[in-house]
Amino acid sequence: MPQPPVGLEDLGPALGVRVVGPDREKWLQGMQSNDLAAAPYGGAIAGAFLNGKGRLVAIGLLWRTRDEVIVTTGPDRLDALRAHLDKLLIMEDCELQELVGLRRLRYWPSEVPPRSVPEHIAGSAQPLGLELLLPEAEAQSLLEAIQERPRPDLAEAWRIAIGVPKWGAELDEEATPIEAGLDPLVSFSKGCYVGQEVVAMATYRGRVAWNLVRLQIAGAAPAPGSRLGTGAKGRITSATQVGGTALLLGYVHRELIVPASAVPLEDGRTAQVLGLPYGSQPGAGVCA
Repeated sequence: MPQPPVGLEDLGPALGVRVVGPDREKWLQGMQSNDLAAAPYGGAIAGAFLNGKGRLVAIGLLWRTRDEVIVTTGPDRLDALRAHLDKLLIMEDCELQELVGLRRLRYWPSEVPPRSVPEHIAGSAQPLGLELLLPEAEAQSLLEAIQERPRPDLAEAWRIAIGVPKWGAELDEEATPIEAGLDPLVSFSKGCYVGQEVVAMATYRGRVAWNLVRLQIAGAAPAPGSRLGTGAKGRITSATQVGGTALLLGYVHRELIVPASAVPLEDGRTAQVLGLPYGSQPGAGVCA
């Protein structure tokens, strides 16, 4: 395994939308895959926003307060998410507002807020560390108080090693949550949401042909986009070098998801499957 990153990462100004009004939580329960009611006030849950075909529109954090819900996402999905939500907000008594004046931080690798964080900020423990959403002034004070910053190369290597999918690498508008190992972001008990029928079918009938997995191979890391699997129909999405071993993320056909499965690469080498992405469980739409 690579060395875990340590420190306080500045993720920049928070990008997303504020959702206000009496129906905000009820409406957002139907807009994304996770159970918003499970988030503590001051904290957040991660959810997948899907289209009617069950494919990804965006991944976001839903920050729950007593007055509003703040949905944050990455810069490459902000416009798509806003347009998606605008289109689906019809009769509900809530509205979308611009998000300004907040900053996102990530505290590696703890699940507990650093002592400098105000007590009313719960944060959200996510696979890559503790996510924080703070007013700009409070964020700058915390960045001043905690000087250590995680190295970007170590952060990326750690992401690949533990298997956290990223938009633009493992995730795009053709991916589905079950294929991409995002089942930890899916509540199977909260009720209906956009794309839920497709996710349920993939889960309970096993209608998923491809799955994201973690792999390793001796020698130099192959480039993302390299083909793998029988017939070279799978692909490597991310790679990092740890000593003489390359750690990979990639999509393989479902019969190859079992740990220790041998997966041929297009360069003639053979990679070994280590397991599913972070938190993903066999049986969540996966036919083992």
